[in-house]
Amino acid sequence: MKEKVFVFAALPYVNSSLHLGHIAGAYLPYDVFRRFLKLRGYEVIASSGSDEHGTPITLKAIREGIPPEEIVQKFHKINVEIFKRMSIEFDAYIETSSELHKEITTSFLRKLKENGYIYEAEMTQPFCVKENIFLADRYVKGKCPHCGYESATGDQCENCGQTLEPNELINPLCIFDQTTPEFRQTRHLFFKLSTLQDELLRYIESRDSWRQNVLSFSKNFISRGLKDRPITRDLNWGVDVPFEGYDDKKIYVWFEALIGYLTGVSSVLGNQEDALALWKTPEIKYYHFVGKDNIVFHSIIWPAMLIAHGEMTLPYYVAANEFLNFQGEKFSKSKGTGYSMLQLLEKYNSEFIRFGVLYNLPEEHDSDFSIEEFENRVNNELIDKFGNFVNRALVLSFKKGPVTVDQIAQSELDLEAESNIREKLSSIIKEMEGVHIRNAFKAWLELAYFGNSYITNRKPWEACKKDDANCNAAIYTGTKIVYALAVSGQIFLPETSKRILSWLGYDQPVELKDDLNFPVSRLTAKPERLFEKIVNNELNLNLKVAQIDGVSDHPNAEKLYLLDLNLGDGKRRIVSGIKNSYTKEELLGKKIIVVTNLKPAVIRGETSSGMLLAAEDSKGIHLVLAPESAINGEEVKVGNFHSNFTEISIEEFRKLDIKTVKRDKDIVPALFIENKPLFFEINAGRLVLDGTPEEGLRVK
Repeated sequence: MKEKVFVFAALPYVNSSLHLGHIAGAYLPYDVFRRFLKLRGYEVIASSGSDEHGTPITLKAIREGIPPEEIVQKFHKINVEIFKRMSIEFDAYIETSSELHKEITTSFLRKLKENGYIYEAEMTQPFCVKENIFLADRYVKGKCPHCGYESATGDQCENCGQTLEPNELINPLCIFDQTTPEFRQTRHLFFKLSTLQDELLRYIESRDSWRQNVLSFSKNFISRGLKDRPITRDLNWGVDVPFEGYDDKKIYVWFEALIGYLTGVSSVLGNQEDALALWKTPEIKYYHFVGKDNIVFHSIIWPAMLIAHGEMTLPYYVAANEFLNFQGEKFSKSKGTGYSMLQLLEKYNSEFIRFGVLYNLPEEHDSDFSIEEFENRVNNELIDKFGNFVNRALVLSFKKGPVTVDQIAQSELDLEAESNIREKLSSIIKEMEGVHIRNAFKAWLELAYFGNSYITNRKPWEACKKDDANCNAAIYTGTKIVYALAVSGQIFLPETSKRILSWLGYDQPVELKDDLNFPVSRLTAKPERLFEKIVNNELNLNLKVAQIDGVSDHPNAEKLYLLDLNLGDGKRRIVSGIKNSYTKEELLGKKIIVVTNLKPAVIRGETSSGMLLAAEDSKGIHLVLAPESAINGEEVKVGNFHSNFTEISIEEFRKLDIKTVKRDKDIVPALFIENKPLFFEINAGRLVLDGTPEEGLRVK
């Protein structure tokens, strides 16, 4: 009977799409480990889902004038597509707004109350007057009263790790509009976390196989003293509280999102009863893959909830990665730091992205991501070493034809290769069992390096000038190394490995066993080139659609406007000299094109974070407009060039040869490179000018 194992990835919050930091922090490690367990013969239930409630989504809905359901559905679909393109798979990918999740959450909460772990009390909660909404603790920022860190949040100081309350912050501000929140008394339900402190400490101390970062963080958190936590919030979007007198409140998102793991298993098994029965089995092992900012919820809060529920088996392993940073800063969609997955998948093969993340996986400490380093490693390591070896070995094998193990006379190099295969496979399996994914990947890569040096030193083309057992051994051994790389590589580069295995005659996944059975070297299809190298086709110009949400006069300049722009997942302000050509009413609601990678500049005392595209003639300035159907934040492409996202100065921008030309019946902007026009495109929509300037007009 196969051993059952749960594997969970943290539920991503769907107020935006996934970025590369998310993939490195939780989702790629999750998928690699899930694939490993399945190839080792375990019966795996793997799940995650969209975390769809809470203050940020509510605020986003208010600001965009649409229901929260539209926001969560949009980003749920986007993230599902990203996972699909990245070959990251789930047995269940739930939505916390589903009826199933609401039912399971309600049942779970009732059980905790029945067991005496829920009580009612008053609390002081931050209220944003401008937005007319109560704020989650983490959406209040200020100075930490313990260490003086200027950007502490109302739930925790990221610098010293101290847990906080929003009203403890010095100079607290709402992060959305920088106003000072009011602190109001309100009645809520609380979870008795403090009563479980000793039991949780014993649990953490028993997890000696966990990574040191998770253990240290968890022990430090408990040592400061656990406090009871509110589990309801004053919101109108979320899971209803199933108790009388709480009609105007919802269950706090941190509480119900964790129950999403139970919802995922219930979804796979078909009902909650079977899921609970399996979860209460003492021998069930399950793993959580999360980012380091999610450690406390999975190593302490979630186990506490399970203890309070009664007889539930606690997490066997919490695998929390550190941060993947971009130029020294944490990846952040809201701040525009780093790369979204949509940007990367538009440009790169998903297997390249998996390779690049695994190479630099931030398991034990933060690591930094560089697009130049990523491209170099893909070209030099994956393609030149691994891809080149596979091609050289299999082309020779295809020419030679099948070779069985009893037809070979192995040299010392062949015997060394056999030993290396066994050693590296053993290392991969051992490291994966310990959830040391980066080490396992390094062992796989070392086998690829060895294969490359083996074929160079063995020179099978020389050995096969004479058709004998020595030639057979060279062909057989080279192909066996490829086979070992493909079998073990199914967990790292699944599409690449599947393709190689298909050439070797395997149309189904091959189990990853301790002993590699390779009775015959044969190819059922002619091998092809695995990859094409990344060719740098970049343009230092990052353009996006932005909607003008606000227009105000510059306080220190008569001819300038301050424009507040909506880029979909972020806001920014620019200073623009179009006051003599457009009234405020004409500008409001317009969809324009903004240069978003321009270095911020202070213009007459006001910071401008970008520049709009416009053309100028004797009649005045004409905005370059996006189609009405364009989505805020959508990237504007220039020919087949890709943006490289690095900042440029205004001087660098002005060096670009951008002017307007006639295209069909329209006058449109184009970037001229070697006197050839490259047109700006948003999907299939063409950008047209607001006015009728002459051909050749310069865009400013």
